[in-house]
Amino acid sequence: MATIYAISDIHGYYNQMIDSLKNVDLKNEENKIIFLGDYVDGGNDSCRVLYYIKELHENHADQVITLLGNHDEIFLHWLYSQVDDFQLLFQEPDICTFKSFLTVEEYREIFDTFQPLTYSYEKVSEALKEAIKKKHGDLLKWLLNMSKQLRYFETDQQIFVHAGILEEAEDLWKHGTPKEYFTQKYPAETGYFYKDIIAGHISSVEIANKKEYLGKVYWDGESHFYIDGTVEKSGNIPVLKYDTETKRYSTFEKDTIHGEWREIYVDV
Repeated sequence: MATIYAISDIHGYYNQMIDSLKNVDLKNEENKIIFLGDYVDGGNDSCRVLYYIKELHENHADQVITLLGNHDEIFLHWLYSQVDDFQLLFQEPDICTFKSFLTVEEYREIFDTFQPLTYSYEKVSEALKEAIKKKHGDLLKWLLNMSKQLRYFETDQQIFVHAGILEEAEDLWKHGTPKEYFTQKYPAETGYFYKDIIAGHISSVEIANKKEYLGKVYWDGESHFYIDGTVEKSGNIPVLKYDTETKRYSTFEKDTIHGEWREIYVDV
């Protein structure tokens, strides 16, 4: 029987992503993994994260599902919108994102092009956009194509989404959920829904209101599984696993002494 994995909120932390993905088995062609978005902003390797997921998607087209998160939408908006919030770009964590697409030399060359008297955020922003588009055309084409797809993935049992849905709409949620809810919904909901909802976007610590959930999956005891592990603080990107035969959910925790992963049930 098939296994479904979910991972979210990687935020440019490439090494932590690779470590967590050791728990994912795609050798069984029935298995799937759903990436719930927010690949960029935070760590230093947003570009590298995107290239890895793109290659994984291309090598396992029927097994890898990729969704956009709000941070990915913001990045694409900056790249392609005529309206430019360029000053925000030079604040953390966004600055780490665009710097990851260029070498130090390429980055410096852009800034050296402008004389101090003619320097402006807007001109630098436009130069950065063009450099990134020129260097990473295929990657951005893949990301743009993702932006045209649905913001959720549905099975008979679950709804996988970056942030959430309008649960008040019940079985009409596909039609009743405002577009921005899928990637920006706040605050998170808990309680019963007729399908399980697997989401990231908001830290599991915040939703559980318990510090021990840092870097872990939070299940509300009903229908919601939240998997944003706040990697910048925890150093971990949780993976949720669903066994379609037993209909059980599990995750993985790492032994800090021996560095080995162990699987534990979440729905207990």
